Amino acid sequence: MDSPKVTVLLPVYNGEKYLAEAIESILDQTFRDFEFIIINDGSTDHSPAILARYQQIDDRIRVYPQENRGLTASLNRGCQLARGVYIARMDQDDVSFRKRLEKQFDYMEDHPEIGVLGTWIECIDGNGARLVEVHDPTMPSLINWTLIFRNCVAHASVMMRRQVIEKVGLYNPEAVHAEDYDLWVRASRVTRIANLPEILLTRREWEGNICSRRLPVQEESTIKTMQSAIEWSLDSHVPLETVTSVRKVARGIPLSSLQQIEQVNGLIQRLYRAYLKTSSLTPKEAKEVAQDAGMTLVILAESAGRISLRKGLAIFVQALRLRPQLLFSRQLTTKAASKALRILLRRA
Repeated sequence: MDSPKVTVLLPVYNGEKYLAEAIESILDQTFRDFEFIIINDGSTDHSPAILARYQQIDDRIRVYPQENRGLTASLNRGCQLARGVYIARMDQDDVSFRKRLEKQFDYMEDHPEIGVLGTWIECIDGNGARLVEVHDPTMPSLINWTLIFRNCVAHASVMMRRQVIEKVGLYNPEAVHAEDYDLWVRASRVTRIANLPEILLTRREWEGNICSRRLPVQEESTIKTMQSAIEWSLDSHVPLETVTSVRKVARGIPLSSLQQIEQVNGLIQRLYRAYLKTSSLTPKEAKEVAQDAGMTLVILAESAGRISLRKGLAIFVQALRLRPQLLFSRQLTTKAASKALRILLRRA
């Protein structure tokens, strides 16, 4: 029997509520050359019966039951069982658009330099009501920069080259509930990562999914992954407390001391210079990275402006050097930003 081009990997744990809809969205794909590996991670609800029914319907489905071992162990087992050139992820709560696999497969075939490919997504609540669209960066250069600060690749939307993730050692069991972010950071060191600028997955945000139930543990793992990304970029140690402050800035949370603000400002400036030095960027890519760094400094200037108007102005001027169009942005809401705008306009 010939190996399929794609392995679709779906871990399941007590997913009866939305499981059938998730499976149907894969079986209804326009791209047909795939195997569908489902790891039943010790479900105690009606998930096993649902899986047994679908396994009888479609011989591409291969169900592997096991005692409950957790998501990361299930993902790694599925990756080890996969025969496809590509592995496409899927979650038990989500819905893939009909042409998702087709469009991702075609893109990967046309772009051999890309090892991980996500898509834009839409989020819905437990009742199916639309919440928000998520348009993450699409260019590999901007994704690599953004990964220093946050996860910008939707896990369940991803198609990845099996050889690439095997090369970096699959999912890390120590990155609890941030195993995808950790994998993208490590993969970005050996391959390029992209996002298709099209919504091809619906992600369900509800009280039963892992993200909503494991936020404190997930945040701890995220910060440790950020620390790894920052230290790799700078080739030097960065204290965890400073990384935690950077994480707050990335999430738009104000910092409470000038010492924290100065540490984060210095770190962002170092990261920006190091990224420009070590990355081969086109003028367009360099502009995008500069604009993103500039917006991060604006958030930092807002924190500084609450404590010291002078410090807030200084950081805001640094942000303007990276993103001059901030002069005409509606995002200038702080006293520091407003005063800087008036001063600079008088000088113009």
